[in-house]
Amino acid sequence: MGAKRSAFGLAKRCKLSWAQLGSNCAALYNYSMKRAVLGILVLLLAGAPNLACLGAPPPVTPLDGTDHLPNRTPLPSDVLAQMWRVDGTQIVDGAGKSQQMRGIAFGNDVWSHAAVPSAHHTGTDYGVVASMGMNVVRFYLTYETFEDDAAPFRYKETGWAWIDQNIEWAKQHKIRLILNLHHPQGGYQSLGKGGALWDDANNQKRFIELWRAIAERYRAEPTIAGYDLLNEPVPTSSMEQWKSLAEQTIAEIRQVDQHHMVFVERVNGVRGDWSENEERNFFKVSDPNVVYEFHFYKPYHFTHQGAEWAPLAAREGWYPDENIPEVDGFQLSTVATVESEALPVGDSDWTLLETKAFLVNDPKIVVGKPFLACDQGQGTASFDTLSLGRCPKAGACKAVEPPPALTPKKKKQTPAVEVVVEDTQLEMDLDTLRGWYFWKQNGEGQAYFDLHGHGDSTALSITDTTGPAHLGADPLRFFAKQGSEYTLRALAKGQSLGPNARCLIRLEFYASQVPVQARGKAYLEQEVAAYLAWGEKNQVPLFLGEFGTIRQSFLPGRGGLNWVSDMLDVLTSHRTHFTYHDYHETPFGLILGGDTLPNKYRLYLPLYELFVSKLGGSGNSPWGKPEEPSTATPAPEDEAPQESEEDDETDEDGGGQDVDEELDVEE
Repeated sequence: MGAKRSAFGLAKRCKLSWAQLGSNCAALYNYSMKRAVLGILVLLLAGAPNLACLGAPPPVTPLDGTDHLPNRTPLPSDVLAQMWRVDGTQIVDGAGKSQQMRGIAFGNDVWSHAAVPSAHHTGTDYGVVASMGMNVVRFYLTYETFEDDAAPFRYKETGWAWIDQNIEWAKQHKIRLILNLHHPQGGYQSLGKGGALWDDANNQKRFIELWRAIAERYRAEPTIAGYDLLNEPVPTSSMEQWKSLAEQTIAEIRQVDQHHMVFVERVNGVRGDWSENEERNFFKVSDPNVVYEFHFYKPYHFTHQGAEWAPLAAREGWYPDENIPEVDGFQLSTVATVESEALPVGDSDWTLLETKAFLVNDPKIVVGKPFLACDQGQGTASFDTLSLGRCPKAGACKAVEPPPALTPKKKKQTPAVEVVVEDTQLEMDLDTLRGWYFWKQNGEGQAYFDLHGHGDSTALSITDTTGPAHLGADPLRFFAKQGSEYTLRALAKGQSLGPNARCLIRLEFYASQVPVQARGKAYLEQEVAAYLAWGEKNQVPLFLGEFGTIRQSFLPGRGGLNWVSDMLDVLTSHRTHFTYHDYHETPFGLILGGDTLPNKYRLYLPLYELFVSKLGGSGNSPWGKPEEPSTATPAPEDEAPQESEEDDETDEDGGGQDVDEELDVEE
């Protein structure tokens, strides 16, 4: 009788008919008979008041993850009516009405390994999100919230309680959660250091089992918009690794949850290769209720300027900037090269190196870039004071002095000689390695910031190379104008250079597979549209899971707000689903700092007001009228650490063409 009453109460809580309850429990009965544990049914019904047939964890969770009970219990109609699902290229609700996901990310301090990040946010923060006109939160997770490496497959109640609490908070403000596994078993993927996920089968099993457990618990929870399987995948050998793991994970999820959307992100890179194929590194999976995801931090040298963890990014940048050509390195191919004379072997003092003037008369050429090279140097070559000159027409820029002025006594006037002044495109002291990448064909040699420059204490040096090697900097790319001549100059000196050393400066000129745009809104539109085109071609919905720009870009005059405003315009015009990175952290956060709970004094008010304006929010924050923090200026920029071999970004043949990386913004 007690079991019958418990079963009746369970049916009432789950909004199940007796027929539905019988169907689900009959499946449990059959499974239990096979396992010779029939008595567990009574124990479950009588002694587990919080267990629901619709969404609770399975009654038996095998520690080896090999034997499971499928859960295909039909959901009540009122629950299904609240679920969002995929319909062609759209996301719709239960009535078939199109929905647009517009939101922000809760980073949840995943990089601090906090299992329960209780200092990151409270229910109040969901109210702040809603006041900006947003309806979703991409909710970052670490597997450490649910299990420990020492006890895999044993899931923590504290982890479930944390998710349950956030569901209740989100529900109060009509916000939906996209659960995103940002830190999986095997390590963070974003910076290409999570190889253990791909090379250890046990990590993959734990990954799949965790998602199954999450899906079973929340199978009937419409506040969960869907399951975002893995953040910025970087497999170790091929894209097929991610496709295979995604297919397996989705298959396990569908054993227990047939209704929630699944989010599958494109491949971010493959073991240090950040280039994109013709499909933009997307692939399709077999499940129809899938949203395909991409991230967008272009232009990288603007959005990551001065980032401590991204030494290849520029030290500073501005948006818009009509003088900066924006294009991914993998879209470029070398058309022409011009070099200076090489430094003499042995030792030499500072001397001026100058390339021959190069005339751009090939219509394929659109972009140029300078290099500091030292092939087979063995010793050390140092470089300082780099400059690039442009002459508007061939041979016009000569070092010719105008004739002396004639005295009034002379009647005959000699025509003045026309002197064309060379336009200085670039002039810089080489005082940092930030923004430069070092490529060496055979892996030998290094580049470093030198304290012994020409007349100062700054220079860049290359040492101990035994093969081709160079320093290149994407932030120094320039538009190559047809009919113009270009000359690169630098001061350089050598120490103990070997007999075969070729240490010099070089200009390379490129053709592009795509139009090269100036840094501005047209560039953003072109690049976002290129990703969205894949969704249209394959008739699937796309989701921009992350876009954002670093705090330094909001310094006066740099244009961070312009970039966000233009991005929102582009996304709105395409009705693109998106979440901004990030709500609460120092480098990218709408709210500064991660050491204390958010408050209105740490809110970056101009960005908040921009979201309210663009998204039609109420601006009625639970905190009352937001206030600009008294310390709104970003922290000072750190000097970039020296690049390691893992940071190199070149094409396979090392022909001076580098690949702009699309790294996640992880803090």
